[in-house]
Amino acid sequence: MAGHKKLENEDEKAKDLEVCEIIVKPKDIDDRGAWGNKVEYLLACIGLAVGLGNVWRFPYLCHKHGGGAFLIPYFICLIFEGVPLMYLEMAVGQFFRSGSVNCWSKIHPMLRGIGVGCVCVSMLLCLYYVIIIARCFLYFFNSFTATLPFNVCATVAGVDLNTTCCEISNDKANYYYWNNVLQASSGFNDISNFNWALLGCLALSWVICYICVFKGVESSGKAVYFTATFPYLCLVILFFRGVTLPGAVDGILVYVKPDFTKLLNGQVWLDAATQIFFSLSLGFGALVAFASYVPYKNNVGRDAIIVSLVNCGTSIFAGFVIYSILGYRQHQGIGDIANVSSGSGLAFVAISEAVSQMNAPYVWAILFFTMLILLGLDSEFGTLEGAVTPLIVDMKLFPTVRKEIVSAVFAGVLFVLGIGFCSGGGEYMIIVFDTYGMNIPILILALCECLAVGWVFGTDNMSAAIEDMQGTRPSKFFTICWKYISPFLLIVIFIVTFVQNMMESPTYPTYVGCAEDSDKIVKVVELPLSAQLIGWAIVVCAVFPIPLYMFLNRKSEPNKMEFLKSIAYSVKKDRDYDMESMFHRPGQSVMNGDHKNGGMNGFSDNERL
Repeated sequence: MAGHKKLENEDEKAKDLEVCEIIVKPKDIDDRGAWGNKVEYLLACIGLAVGLGNVWRFPYLCHKHGGGAFLIPYFICLIFEGVPLMYLEMAVGQFFRSGSVNCWSKIHPMLRGIGVGCVCVSMLLCLYYVIIIARCFLYFFNSFTATLPFNVCATVAGVDLNTTCCEISNDKANYYYWNNVLQASSGFNDISNFNWALLGCLALSWVICYICVFKGVESSGKAVYFTATFPYLCLVILFFRGVTLPGAVDGILVYVKPDFTKLLNGQVWLDAATQIFFSLSLGFGALVAFASYVPYKNNVGRDAIIVSLVNCGTSIFAGFVIYSILGYRQHQGIGDIANVSSGSGLAFVAISEAVSQMNAPYVWAILFFTMLILLGLDSEFGTLEGAVTPLIVDMKLFPTVRKEIVSAVFAGVLFVLGIGFCSGGGEYMIIVFDTYGMNIPILILALCECLAVGWVFGTDNMSAAIEDMQGTRPSKFFTICWKYISPFLLIVIFIVTFVQNMMESPTYPTYVGCAEDSDKIVKVVELPLSAQLIGWAIVVCAVFPIPLYMFLNRKSEPNKMEFLKSIAYSVKKDRDYDMESMFHRPGQSVMNGDHKNGGMNGFSDNERL
């Protein structure tokens, strides 16, 4: 009998262990997937935030706006805008356990349009950002030669009849970029020429992106071990090579030498604010999606600060790399630092030109473009995850289809839509997308996020949610930022950006190929009205879901004015939410049962708190 009871007790213990194993195993409690550990999550967030703009935009802005003095407005904007907004997005995703669409719906049904708008903007970014990665691949493959093609005058058959333009302009790298890589047409309305090699690189870029995201965070979490870390190795190697080049000190001095008089210029502060905002990938919904896959008990405030500081530190360090190389370029007599522009012109023209003058130039070219490819891929598949997660999990558009198939179809459709960017007019279309499709919509979405948390859900409720997740309430500083300071800054940036777009005639560079007896390869002209209308149409499409869902959900309220009244009433008191029912408890569904409490592989107790 005693032996029999002993066996029964052992069987019961075994059953208990099986039950416990089922409870703590993520895949059994949540088919959305999960990060393998805290490192994967942080690397994914860092990879999303640290992108091409850290390398080719921040250093240029620092040089343009007073060198080291630019760091003053930059860090002020980081403190009052960047970190608070990243904290907000991560906290919303971690608490509501959903993608960007459902998160805002749970605060109020009328706010569903914020999430849908985030999906629209993420799609737009994925559509044209990947073509930049494709160009990096094209440069990467063309660097496997002793004589780099952007260091010689070469033409593409059937593209440019003026074979002497390269010699006339004495600008080989710029000529190669516009004539051979872009195979640019004469303007926005001219789509002649097509770069088939670039199309192949575009297909390769999408294949790699799909491989990284086809299983969601389970696959992208493994990819970031390489894609988020190897660029830093490249950056460090390029740094030590750059600072040992002749003229490097002159370049670095141009980058860091402070000019405090520039701080009196309002444009400096506007550029600092926009750089912080966009370099942290705020407003796209990707951070919300990423945070929804971490354990409920996790120190979200610490995560936000770590990612923000790593992102900004990378930007500053990249500036030393870029300007040491530009100093060498100036020392070689092939270009003045003062004439360098930001963006693709800096990477594909100025840096390429400088690299071509080094010993074993192909080695440094391969290293540089490998770094750009990985920086771009990290941001691309992170943004793609931010768009796919709401479609599959929140909106449940394809409830019976596996995520791998949905992701494949999604990537395939965006690839087909992006084929036009490989034409001669592709560069001009990218300028329209980048000028209109990102700036204004993202500012509006981020402003709505702040208003949703600060004035609808309420900072007291948000603080209680964060306290339940990480054990401590956020400081009063963050609640003030969410409710007052960050919305104010976003409104100012939005108004100035909108006025500039309306008052100033937008211009863009067009390829002229030394026409009209000129030695210029490109000429700056006014953007045609048709392009401007397309740009504003993109803006409307991206933000239209916000008023649309407010209208569609108005009947779901007992009183049609309840939503507007709640905003006014929250000035004195937060909305009445049953926070206790929202808190994540062991064995209890969170909100609508999207996720149940339990451990996640690789997240230790210390990592959760």
